[in-house]
Amino acid sequence: MRSSYLLFNTIIAAILAAIIVYCGIYPIFGHAAVKCVVEQATGHPCIGCGLTRGIHQALLFQFDKALLWNSNSLLILAFLVITVILRGITSLLVLKTIAEKRLRVILFIDLAFSICLYLYCFRHFFTNQILK
Repeated sequence: MRSSYLLFNTIIAAILAAIIVYCGIYPIFGHAAVKCVVEQATGHPCIGCGLTRGIHQALLFQFDKALLWNSNSLLILAFLVITVILRGITSLLVLKTIAEKRLRVILFIDLAFSICLYLYCFRHFFTNQILK
């Protein structure tokens, strides 16, 4: 169980870190960057439109511009960063924990916190309509 959890944490952290890096270097892709399928099909932006550019601006500490691109960009960036850090912390705790009962408590707390963080940071995606 321990090795599976550590592998899972590593994969999740690597994927989320790759998303952060992609958002950071997004402008170099120019016209080859990912396009919104919803906007192309309907002509209307979806709730996620501008998110990559918003996160890019937030990584440059231009928070006002980030919010103009997408009002959720700071929240989503916070989710990505906190989750990567949480994966590292829980992996260290799992490695250092010997008692099986303690390990289960750590995993339960990690799961509960991760779910609450996800639901909080992505709440606008669940409550708003797909099209603005």
